[in-house]
Amino acid sequence: MTTSMTRVGVTLWAAWFSACAGAADSESDPQLTAADAVDAVGSGAGLADELPSSGGYAVGTVRLEFDVAEGRRIPVQIWYPADESARAAAEAGRPVVDFEPVGSANRATLEELTRTAPAAYTLRTMHAADAAPVRVQPERFPLILISHCTDCVRFAYFGLSEHLASKGYVVVAPDHVDNTIYNYVAGNSVGVDLNEFLETRRLDIYALTDLMLAADSTLVPEGLRGRIDPDRVGMIGHSFGALTTGYASTRDPRIKAIVSLAMLLSMENNLPYAGPELAARVKLEPLSKPVFLLNAKEDVIQLAGLGDYMRQNFLDSTAEAWLANMADAGHYSPMDICGIVTEYANGCGDGVRVTEFLQPLTYLDIRVATRLTREMVGRFFDHLLLGIATANPQDVATKAAEVLTVEHRIP
Repeated sequence: MTTSMTRVGVTLWAAWFSACAGAADSESDPQLTAADAVDAVGSGAGLADELPSSGGYAVGTVRLEFDVAEGRRIPVQIWYPADESARAAAEAGRPVVDFEPVGSANRATLEELTRTAPAAYTLRTMHAADAAPVRVQPERFPLILISHCTDCVRFAYFGLSEHLASKGYVVVAPDHVDNTIYNYVAGNSVGVDLNEFLETRRLDIYALTDLMLAADSTLVPEGLRGRIDPDRVGMIGHSFGALTTGYASTRDPRIKAIVSLAMLLSMENNLPYAGPELAARVKLEPLSKPVFLLNAKEDVIQLAGLGDYMRQNFLDSTAEAWLANMADAGHYSPMDICGIVTEYANGCGDGVRVTEFLQPLTYLDIRVATRLTREMVGRFFDHLLLGIATANPQDVATKAAEVLTVEHRIP
């Protein structure tokens, strides 16, 4: 069943992306920023400035390279609460291309992609100061790991990462090398490989967790060494990253709470969604961590019935669970770089509904979709990792009832 559903899902993605290709304007000014995109076309656009916001710390970020295993070196991005002296630099913003080193091949690729991507929904400005001093505080920092979608990149959710860091979390995201946007552009990506690469992704996350928790790691910024709380670790995944998150959470007791964006976590018996070859090599354990699931109602995965499985995951959860349903949102609506390549079209600009056969739609304004996502995810982790009893993702839906519903259940 897993194999056939995977094949169907990948085929549907390819067909849908081909059908939607060309719907977006492909030429834009590379200097345009998120603030310049106020006139972006998208349903719910007027909602962006009405949504709640929280988090008071300045944000810093740093890139490092980490040897996960012999012969496997991956880039890693860390966002963290920074010293107040970094606020002006963070608020001034920097171009997203600064996530990649000057002169590198990846930066050249990213510059070209952002040059041609639609400005209305491929955001180009981050708000995190480069290598800023870490905020000094007596308590240790909670840790959140992010696993990106297939053929994507570690900073695709930089707004979410900045938001969480502004609330006091340390956020860490790796490039799952061989399955990044750079591999996709180069034509050498492994794609959605559940039988082999899902385990590689899990090992990336496991090794990265070890790195962040090690008190003596010289790779980690000095202010974070020995300052991460091993009892407050969460994980976020989008699409293939969500499958990675579900699987990783069952094999690492350090992960206490998980978020699944636009993807199911299991298909039956509450076991991780994994390929048959992987399942034959490892003993799969049931999903058992508190979970937040975001279901995009116009997501192409709905064509394979995977949205129904997300709801079943919610109902089958053995721990506290939330299920958010976002109207007019697609598979890539949670990303700040929706539309950076044509294959990311499902979720930004103009498209075709999956809930009504061949009916056109304009997807939910990307500023709204990403802000709703980060506000709900922030409250979820506040509740589970910070122990704030009153923090509830459902509160966000009260401000955005026209596009969002959130269900909550405690087994």
